[in-house]
Amino acid sequence: MERKLIKQGGGGYTIYLPKKWVDRKQLHEGDIVDVKELETSLIIGSEIKEKKEITIEITEENKADIQIILTHAYRRGFNSIVLKNTDKELIRKIKHITKALLLGFEITEKSEEYCKIENISEPTGQKYEVMMRKVFMVISETQEIIYEDFANSKYENWEEIEEMRNSQDSFILFCRRTLIKEKYEKDPILEWELLTFLMHIEHAYFYLYKFAKENKVKIDASILPMLLELKSQFKLYQDAYFNKNTENIHKIFRQKNKFQFGECLELIESSKGKNPVIVSYIREIFRLQQVGCSPILSMNLAY
Repeated sequence: MERKLIKQGGGGYTIYLPKKWVDRKQLHEGDIVDVKELETSLIIGSEIKEKKEITIEITEENKADIQIILTHAYRRGFNSIVLKNTDKELIRKIKHITKALLLGFEITEKSEEYCKIENISEPTGQKYEVMMRKVFMVISETQEIIYEDFANSKYENWEEIEEMRNSQDSFILFCRRTLIKEKYEKDPILEWELLTFLMHIEHAYFYLYKFAKENKVKIDASILPMLLELKSQFKLYQDAYFNKNTENIHKIFRQKNKFQFGECLELIESSKGKNPVIVSYIREIFRLQQVGCSPILSMNLAY
């Protein structure tokens, strides 16, 4: 969309704002807008908060997908989600999903066939950086638990692993919601891509632990050094993002042949019993951390 600059007195310039945007933001003459400078761009935002509400009909076809429906409505930026044709059992499930995944949202109205979820105490978009640190912290803590439990072949922390996976999902959903609702100095597309990789990394650890627990896998000693290597690599990954350390990204890229196509494959071929499945999960986490460097590298090119 192009606009011509209109010269004003005093050396300043104005442009026409698109009428559809102004109407959608419910702006009027004299209202205040926020103008931010982002590299070669100016970002114009409304100070007036939008009251966005969505109404969703629950049917037999979409009932089983209620978690997906709620998390997508949440991350799209809606402040009120109305669900019709609910029942007591579904409302209990909605309550659990809301508490576990939708930060700041609670059920505010309900009846036998109706449920309303609203934003009552959502963290502000200024907490984005804090939430990103939490996302990385959860993965680091998951790594610690899995290493200790695998070293002892005891899987006593399943509930904590599951809780951490849910916490991670809630933090990432909030970050995605923020990227949609608010304009950031960060590149929203690259941040979204990074969040996707971080979610997949945590989920891979979750399913790794789940498989080992359900099958009571006795971990081979050769696997433990690989878990330590994953931890070391993830520290490089974290530092690359928060400290704009591009050299760490190249270090991770150089480890691709060593782990994904070297030591991991050798362990899969030589391991017995359930351990090849364990190593396959580990290999996938190496892959996710390596390909997940791409958005960070793109972000760092701007510096």
